[in-house]
Amino acid sequence: MVKIATQNNSFRVAFYFKELFINFTIQFLNFDMVFKKIFTLLLFFTIISSTFSQIADKEAIDNLIEEIASSSDEELDYTSLYEDLYYFAQNPLNLNTATRKDLEKFQFLNDFQIEDILEYQRTAGEMQTIYELQLLKSFNIEDIRRLLPFVCVEKKEDKQLPDFKKAIKYGRSNLFLRTQFVTQQQKGYDHDDDVFEASPDTNLYKGNKFKYYTKYQFNYKQNIKFGFVAEKDAGEQFFKESQKQGFDYYTVHLQVNDVWKFKTITLGDFQARFGQGLISWSGLSTGKSSYVMNINKKYDGLRKYSSTDENKFFRGVGTTLRIKNFDITSFVSYKYIDGNRTLVDTVTNQIDFEGSFQTTGMHRTPNEIFDKHSVSEFVYGANIKWRKPSFKLGASFIQYFFSESIVKDQIYNEFAFQGDHGLNASVDYLANYKNIIFFGEEAISENGGYALLNSAMLRLAPQISLGILQRHYTKDYQAYYAGAFAEQSKTTNENGIYFGTEIHPVRNWKISAYYDIYEFPWLRYGVDAPSSGNDFFTQIDYSLNRYVKMHVRYKQESTFKTSSDDFTGVVPLVPTTKKQFRYHITYSLSRNLRLKNRIELSSYQKGDEETETGFMFYQDVSYKLRTIPLQLTARIAFFDAAYNARIYTYENDILYGYSIPGLSGQGIRTYLNLRYTVIKNFIDVWLRYANYSYADRDVIGSSLEEIQGNKKSEIKIQVRIKF
Repeated sequence: MVKIATQNNSFRVAFYFKELFINFTIQFLNFDMVFKKIFTLLLFFTIISSTFSQIADKEAIDNLIEEIASSSDEELDYTSLYEDLYYFAQNPLNLNTATRKDLEKFQFLNDFQIEDILEYQRTAGEMQTIYELQLLKSFNIEDIRRLLPFVCVEKKEDKQLPDFKKAIKYGRSNLFLRTQFVTQQQKGYDHDDDVFEASPDTNLYKGNKFKYYTKYQFNYKQNIKFGFVAEKDAGEQFFKESQKQGFDYYTVHLQVNDVWKFKTITLGDFQARFGQGLISWSGLSTGKSSYVMNINKKYDGLRKYSSTDENKFFRGVGTTLRIKNFDITSFVSYKYIDGNRTLVDTVTNQIDFEGSFQTTGMHRTPNEIFDKHSVSEFVYGANIKWRKPSFKLGASFIQYFFSESIVKDQIYNEFAFQGDHGLNASVDYLANYKNIIFFGEEAISENGGYALLNSAMLRLAPQISLGILQRHYTKDYQAYYAGAFAEQSKTTNENGIYFGTEIHPVRNWKISAYYDIYEFPWLRYGVDAPSSGNDFFTQIDYSLNRYVKMHVRYKQESTFKTSSDDFTGVVPLVPTTKKQFRYHITYSLSRNLRLKNRIELSSYQKGDEETETGFMFYQDVSYKLRTIPLQLTARIAFFDAAYNARIYTYENDILYGYSIPGLSGQGIRTYLNLRYTVIKNFIDVWLRYANYSYADRDVIGSSLEEIQGNKKSEIKIQVRIKF
């Protein structure tokens, strides 16, 4: 890495200005405008010089994932994103050798920024200093600061084949051991161990309340990746009866890159991502977010799988062969999944499959254990891609078979995927011409349903970008592994058009906005007629400097739902509107102390019913002790929100852990995270304590998760060993 050499005097000047800023912020805001500009300019150069020499830590990664996840109302799987960012925080990517696929791993980069870096490589040659990022017209100072912790500038080296002897000697290993549990007694565990001897079918949890997690990672550069994950969920048995093999879930992977003509070889568990996700996109599939220009699916192809989501991944072998400008990918997978079963005759042990799959991954009760791995799944697919610097054209197909047939008899599922097999095929493209980027995918399913997605992104000026995305998914389009851009979680029964824009009107200001209008030609769950809707989002970001950042956000979602009033005959649809307003500020009082504040308001209106409202305020503190290797983050959040107006908040967690709870009811949410380095570059320990304290209830949860009382607390302990 090229590090910016700074003299001791420069450090003193930087420290002086930093302290001056902290102590006199209020007075600074009242300075004469001319002096203020001069002072800001001096402060800018001292800040940027110190920024370029810093290395990312977990807080930087958490901030990025929070921005990506901030518009989601569900807990997606961010494991792969976390792994990519953490890897590059420890092993910065050389911008002189970075490929498109490398840069696409940074999901906060938009297509114009990626194109600018690649074009700079082709026309200007090697970067000599990291400062040259300022010459790229799509990057402002905040974009550069966001990217810097994960990249470096070094001389180009000839690409070498993986050396397995060197890999064994110089590869890096990480072993994670984690446990977590809820401290209060939950209803599912309120029994003696001998209760199942008296009644084996008792619907209670058969295991203890502890969740166990083990993860091993081995990396040799970007060439060889090997690892495994083993997990036992709370309530599942451990080394006894149905879980005699120990953990309930295991995943193992091996990925080798750049061996002879093979771009990628994967063995074990992996993901397959093609085009824009109309036929296959396993793993994280982000949609609308505060990164309004990031609507193009990136980082397609094969990659290893190391998440704890027990469903949509592949288990087998996959390869990508590179021949000149062609990438040829093929894969085959076979694994068992959970299905709903019923024992209809205890004498003959006749079992009836109920026509649906289980996707929770939980095997705690006798019924859940009975459903485990009751269906086999066989999948194979292929993709061929032709690449040029400014053009990409691909064709893909995927076919899948199940040992049992899916049956859905609800009227809204009339056109949903059913049966025991399916087939999808598609073509996709990406073209870059000057300041316009076109991309899209067109797909068809075995039953004749089809899906179309096409988009264009325009850079109208260095400070103004515009994105337009159109999708048309017929009501009978069926793609079991799809994960394309959509308002709903499924890629079917939806037409829509999305407009997004990003504007940098003046320095340190950014305006992001999108408007998405959509319709559903057929019924959906909770909506007993064709319907439509729209989303509007805008966010204004302001960075006073490196130490103080803030944003204001407004989001409104309008759609229709079936009326909850009593009607005879056809039940009408009524309009629903959810509005959200947020003010967020992050500020550093010193090098080791960072604070965050957020106020968020929400409202939900359905027809003529009374408006439901929500309120949340939190205070975050992040502090790193100087005398001992201890870091802490803490939050206290006050909330008062109806369920339909609940507020989702991203929480800092232990490494590779994430939490995005939806706050509803009246209460206080607190957590404390501690990280202690026992032996530098060898052993780290994390401890997390999180607690809900409600003021409006004496019972938390329902069914087997029920807790008698108004408090729910969770403890996580994790140890990492590096070797």
